[in-house]
Amino acid sequence: MVPGLAETLRERFTIRHLLPHAAFLALAYGITRSTDILIALTIALVLGETVETLRETPAIDNRWVQSGIGVFVTVGSLTWLAYELTIAANTGGPAWFPALMILAGLWFLLDARKDFAEGKSSYPSDTMDTSEMMLVMNHGHLVVEELKEGSKTVTELAERCDLTESRVREALDVATDDGMVYPVSEDSRDDTERYALDESKVGGVAFIRSNGKRIIRRLTRPLRS
Repeated sequence: MVPGLAETLRERFTIRHLLPHAAFLALAYGITRSTDILIALTIALVLGETVETLRETPAIDNRWVQSGIGVFVTVGSLTWLAYELTIAANTGGPAWFPALMILAGLWFLLDARKDFAEGKSSYPSDTMDTSEMMLVMNHGHLVVEELKEGSKTVTELAERCDLTESRVREALDVATDDGMVYPVSEDSRDDTERYALDESKVGGVAFIRSNGKRIIRRLTRPLRS
């Protein structure tokens, strides 16, 4: 067995983690009464959990996980498309959807190729999970609200937001990525460095513009030299 995989399985597949999935499947079946939909959702959940488990195992190179996803999606979609164009040609099946999924599979493969070329993974094993990311985003909101009143140091933000300084720094790391928050001075040798808020990057339009650019950069990354 891959080193660390058993430990990851024990940590991830707890009753607390599995119960929401079981409840979701039960609810989906209760609403649709369709065995086919239940099977499809179960397969999707199993595949998703498998990928996340492999990604959380430090001994497994996530670039190979990415490659595996690409191969699985591409081959599966090609098979699906062939079925729609031959056996199910007269049923009017959605041939456009498997064709779209083929493109998605190729994107995963090209993205993995880019990772191998750069010698790093786009999905490192130490990436924050969803709950941790939500917590950091919540802390980021508190920090941004405080900075609307003027620039502050990490210590001042920690006191005003009732957070530890390490949590404030986590939130600042995220907020400074897109320039929403910036250090007032370049001197960060002590804790007196102040941070300020760029008001032009706050609000719904700024959020859409910033995240839209990030999504476009991510989607076009495998195609850039």
